[in-house]
Amino acid sequence: STKRHSPMKKLLAGAAALAAVLIAVPAGTNAQSDAEIMLLHGIPGVTVDVAVDGAIVIPGFEPGMMQDLSAFAGETLENLEVRVAGTEDIAIGPVAEFAVPSSGSYTVVAHLDAEATPLTPFENDTSEVADGFGRLTIRHTAAAPAVDIVLGDARPVENASNGDSAGLDLPAGEIAGAQIAPTGGDPIADVPTVTLE
Repeated sequence: STKRHSPMKKLLAGAAALAAVLIAVPAGTNAQSDAEIMLLHGIPGVTVDVAVDGAIVIPGFEPGMMQDLSAFAGETLENLEVRVAGTEDIAIGPVAEFAVPSSGSYTVVAHLDAEATPLTPFENDTSEVADGFGRLTIRHTAAAPAVDIVLGDARPVENASNGDSAGLDLPAGEIAGAQIAPTGGDPIADVPTVTLE
């Protein structure tokens, strides 16, 4: 039998995935001249192997870790599978063809949604930020309903659905005390402290 979980339980279970993609993207880099493509493991609780056309190219890939895919920029990866590590059990795929972006700065996230477990390329904003500020990028990649990000009395991100991305230019330093809330609701999960350069 298939276990069903309430949306709230899914939101709590997926909080780790959303927190894992709170990433500080370097601003003002030369990303447009050279491709910078990173793969982020955003599926909580499972270590995986990534296979392309039957050959494992990334073994033992742990949640929250990143791998550089820049060497594949502009290529089309065929028969891509994300497998539970050490097994033939497929967590994502097989994806017949996955086109790796050819230029720019991207983070490709392996994540969960309500229907499947997709690979989503998010373009990183590498434009300059003001002196003393850093950019915090927030991406909703949990198999959960829409959420707000709560920071103090403010909600700098509202009604973010799975696959949404938002960038916040904030004073450099520790960003602590952020929380996740169902859209318009009370906070239900804490976000780990992030340090912005």
